[in-house]
Amino acid sequence: MEIIYLFDPLCGWCYGFGPQMNTFKEEHPEFSYTVLSGGMVTGSRVGPLSQIAPYIREGVQRVEDLSGVKFGSAFLQDLHGEGKSHMDSLPPTKAFIILKEAHPNHAVKLAHAIQAIFYSDGLDLNLASSYEHLCKEIGFDVAEFNKKFESMEYQLAAKDEFNEVSRYGVSGYPTVVVRFGQQYYMLGHGFAKHEQLSETLKRIREKEHI
Repeated sequence: MEIIYLFDPLCGWCYGFGPQMNTFKEEHPEFSYTVLSGGMVTGSRVGPLSQIAPYIREGVQRVEDLSGVKFGSAFLQDLHGEGKSHMDSLPPTKAFIILKEAHPNHAVKLAHAIQAIFYSDGLDLNLASSYEHLCKEIGFDVAEFNKKFESMEYQLAAKDEFNEVSRYGVSGYPTVVVRFGQQYYMLGHGFAKHEQLSETLKRIREKEHI
């Protein structure tokens, strides 16, 4: 039995959803958990925050109202200002892969922690130095992280992960899928409370007699 959480480090709704996903995992330890980054901002979408700021501005208040998660002042200042932050899903996905390799059982928490570096702390996810505090917090050697972050190996690994997510054919993030054997079921798409995910899981199990 497996729960598959598809997200993106630059997805604001995923940032709001992160604590709900953490709670759901705590409530359902009987599952294995796979967390994959989808590459929401790649190719022609890569660029300054200013080019997608109008869309994000509309969603920030709704994310805060529904989730209770707050966006940091540094991020909000840039969002409502010049929007200079460089938006690219590849660098934070590299960081995520490096850290979840070392701590696979904490991938759900790491996903939210990396998003908080940007959305709460207002740091640049394109710089290895922005992850230093998180590395120290989880006991990961900073020098080793920096070396891997700059390597071609993890750049290719990030692109491979984007390709893996694309095979799920999802239209957006966050998305949560549950797998029983060879059968896959949609558990949640978009923001949801952990209680909703649990209720959906219960209905799936009852209907399919799992």
